[in-house]
Amino acid sequence: MLSLSTSLAPLRHRNYRLLFLSFVISMLGDGVWLVALPWVAMELGGNSSDLAMVVGAESIGLISCVLIGGALADRYPRKLVIGWSYTAAFAVLTALAVVHVTGSLQIWQLVGAAFVLGAAAAISGPAADAFTPDLVPKDDLHAANAMESVVRSLAVRMVGPAVGGLLISLIDALSIIVLNAVSFGVAATCVAMIVVPRPVGDPTTGKADADVTAGAEGVPYREALRYLFSERWLWLLIVWSGLVLLLQSGPRQVLLPFVIHNDLGGDARDYGTLIAVTGIAAVVGSLVLASRKPPRDYPRRMLLAWTAGAAPLALMVFVPSFWMLLPLGAMYGFFSTVGNVYWSTLVQTSVPSAVRGRVISIDWLGSLALVPLSAVLAGLSPDRGFMVWLFVLGGVLPVLLTLATLRWVDLRALGAGGPAAAAATAPVDGGTPAVPQEDKERATAPTPS
Repeated sequence: MLSLSTSLAPLRHRNYRLLFLSFVISMLGDGVWLVALPWVAMELGGNSSDLAMVVGAESIGLISCVLIGGALADRYPRKLVIGWSYTAAFAVLTALAVVHVTGSLQIWQLVGAAFVLGAAAAISGPAADAFTPDLVPKDDLHAANAMESVVRSLAVRMVGPAVGGLLISLIDALSIIVLNAVSFGVAATCVAMIVVPRPVGDPTTGKADADVTAGAEGVPYREALRYLFSERWLWLLIVWSGLVLLLQSGPRQVLLPFVIHNDLGGDARDYGTLIAVTGIAAVVGSLVLASRKPPRDYPRRMLLAWTAGAAPLALMVFVPSFWMLLPLGAMYGFFSTVGNVYWSTLVQTSVPSAVRGRVISIDWLGSLALVPLSAVLAGLSPDRGFMVWLFVLGGVLPVLLTLATLRWVDLRALGAGGPAAAAATAPVDGGTPAVPQEDKERATAPTPS
């Protein structure tokens, strides 16, 4: 049964309400901009190659700056990192609007602005993910991640694009740029109003850090990497995610529209319907999780949910009608979202505050780095047989990867042992992670066969 009080529990905390509001506003702006961007480029006389440069510049900004974002989130107060990244996005969009008013806006300026927006997202995203455990008690973290997933699905996949399409039909591109700039300005103002007099504590230890907003004074990047690779569950699941996106993102984003058009006789409206159904299923999955406390074995359920979301891809290329694609898309939306929410909770409650930003940024990079390669692989050959193999392998190989991962990592122990059992505390002084006494005893106990 869905519990509204559990779902909304994180919003009881003023600081998190402000962070959440900034997230909602910026996500809506992103959803509007996603639809408006092609029209802005076309108003400037751009063609498909120009639009590809703009979209590519944003992706390059995101990928190239995400590790920097993680380092900043651990080195400096996370509130400031988020606020300044929003301010940078506000400034570049404002400059874009001013140039547009003068009538001198050109494609290369749009490309530069897209790069800055991608870089700003790369810096604010890991910082916001790392900041949430500093503002929300551990018991409410799961609901907070689920609510953010609801907003992301609604804003980027549904409400934002719909509003963007409506605004384009009513006002010009300049007004869209101004509105997006205003959204970042308001988001930055919300973050500036956050006051954190005392940290709620590092959820991996239950103790308050000296300063959770700047916890990496004595922790260089190499020690953060050392921590990452000392936790087998952590780096293996990041690798798992990267490989699955390599297998799946190209077929979903590049080839699926051709399946709908060429094999099923569909059009753009059908493809939009499939995306909407996927988004609705993602919202439902997020709402279900937001209303319930995570089960003790949620790390294992997380991996199984990701696998259940990936497997339907193998069937999509064989369906005889478009309508049979919809339940497969719903399965992908629901289970992939469930896995993502569980993953956010696991990382936030298991990774020490002093290295959390960098670990999250490495996770982002692991998820994003191979997506362009997946698109290239999908476009290598127009042959249908090649396309069928990509869909089949994209759905089947994640299942095999899951079986291998479950053999290498005891995810049940992560859930049963609690967050403190899953991760050591932050590396200190000499670089050796400090392990609480109870964890030392657990680590030296005989491993059950």
